[in-house]
Amino acid sequence: MKQELVKVLIIINTVVFVVSLTVIYYRYLNLLPKEEQKFIEPKNVQVQNIEMSSSTELNLSSQLMVGTTKEQTILEEQIKKEASETIKLRKPKFVYFSSKAKKVSLIGDFNDWTEQPMRKVGKNRWEISIEIPEGVYLYNFVVDGKIILDPNNKKPPKLSERGYKSSVLELQ
Repeated sequence: MKQELVKVLIIINTVVFVVSLTVIYYRYLNLLPKEEQKFIEPKNVQVQNIEMSSSTELNLSSQLMVGTTKEQTILEEQIKKEASETIKLRKPKFVYFSSKAKKVSLIGDFNDWTEQPMRKVGKNRWEISIEIPEGVYLYNFVVDGKIILDPNNKKPPKLSERGYKSSVLELQ
């Protein structure tokens, strides 16, 4: 069952990715003057077909043929460059110290408050590094099932939308 769920999630992520790229592509096209647009329109596009059999197995057959032109390649490079300039990712390291803890996880609004297990490093040190965009985030540690603030964070805690005090992380 888990494998089928993973397959479905992979397909959904792929479809969302392709749709996102298409939206970005056509939004950028609308910014170009009309005379430049005629050089970079895609040709022979066929959409993906997804079928689910009775045994919940997924068969994904896709054919995507896009006419490649020099202008289209340049446009794709510009879109990638702009995307990387606008979204700056950071990789903060979260550290928790405890000699008694058996399991420590990280939750926050950057991961939709889903527990991410931290790994034990040494006798009493737990840590995790995750890649997230710049911004202000709320987070907590879950230590043996109990939600706690980061004792090493000097910033005053804020109330999360989940209803408990949370530590504040500012990434710039």
